[in-house]
Amino acid sequence: MQRHILHLRFDAFPVAVERLRNPSLRNKPVVICSRHSSRSLIFSASPEARFEGVFEGQPLARALKRCRRLTILSPDEPLYQRAIRSVNKVLNRYSPVVETGHSGRFFVDMSGTTRLSGQLQDSAWHMRRAVQKSVWLDPTLGIGSNKLVSHVAARVVASHGDLCAVPWGSEASFLAPLRVRVLPGVRFKTERQLLAEFNIRWNHQLAAISMAQLAAVFGRLGPLLHRQALGIDPTPVLPPSTKPFILEETTLQNDTNDDPVLLGLLYGMTERACARMRKLDVLPHTVWLHLRYSDGVDMTRRLKLKVPTVIDPLLFKRVKPFYLKISFRRQRIRYMSLTFTDLKHSPSQLCLFERPESCQKEERLVQALDRVRKKYGESALQWGRASMILP
Repeated sequence: MQRHILHLRFDAFPVAVERLRNPSLRNKPVVICSRHSSRSLIFSASPEARFEGVFEGQPLARALKRCRRLTILSPDEPLYQRAIRSVNKVLNRYSPVVETGHSGRFFVDMSGTTRLSGQLQDSAWHMRRAVQKSVWLDPTLGIGSNKLVSHVAARVVASHGDLCAVPWGSEASFLAPLRVRVLPGVRFKTERQLLAEFNIRWNHQLAAISMAQLAAVFGRLGPLLHRQALGIDPTPVLPPSTKPFILEETTLQNDTNDDPVLLGLLYGMTERACARMRKLDVLPHTVWLHLRYSDGVDMTRRLKLKVPTVIDPLLFKRVKPFYLKISFRRQRIRYMSLTFTDLKHSPSQLCLFERPESCQKEERLVQALDRVRKKYGESALQWGRASMILP
């Protein structure tokens, strides 16, 4: 059975939702960004802000230099999630398989629904009108045989709110005249620089290179780039996962590679995450550490916890050597985040073997700190290692 994937793309989805709440923001350069640091990165930018040279991923200080009349809004994640659920509710009427991507991008698997919903393009227009009526948002539509092609089709539409359908079997010819930066595999600065050094700017140039040659330059990414240039993407449309997670992140005021400073910030993030998990009575079994360097390179690594714990001194003993192992680059670090997944409730059965005295001591200390902070506030007591101030 031929696959038919519909992609709905809302340009600057968080900004569009904020404008529904505050119509006075329309036709103004607006960005969504945390205000806690001038080095915070732009999360979403309106088309008017992009016209002024402000884009997603830029530091806030640089954005303000390019556009003095910029309106800055703090992220309101609960509001965006409500809007996403409203759009999902509409799309689920037409297909049981709907995937929510980053920043309000939706993939709908319409394979095999022709007899039920009619022609694919007609169904797409019906969905667009239903979303407009329900959420007052106007998406751009892309139709293709896979997620990659439908995503690119929605990006290259000339007019906002229009539809671009790529016939089945013409994926390679559709992508051939487009620039390589439309491919998801070329989203990082390193890949773009390598392609520019080899004078590869168009997809037809990338598709003409053998998979072995691309693997010699890009490693494991080479075969993926070759498949994407030909419009091959077997990735299925997956409904959103409901697995809970705990995220702590920080953007450094000044980039640094000073390990004592970074470890202090890392301990503070671990401490806050452990406090949240103790309130939820859950134990983490997996830790994800994400580092973003000053040259734009991102690094994410996973750590499996054989003995899960929410006692921050004990958990940090596992996180610290893990950080020292993966932070081997000599570039300065700009952003760090810790994500705790595979959360499971604490077992009610008592342990057969008594825990070591050192573990009991750390647990009693953390419990005492929790009692003090509950009575006098979170900032009443703080570890010295977590209170280091960047120069």
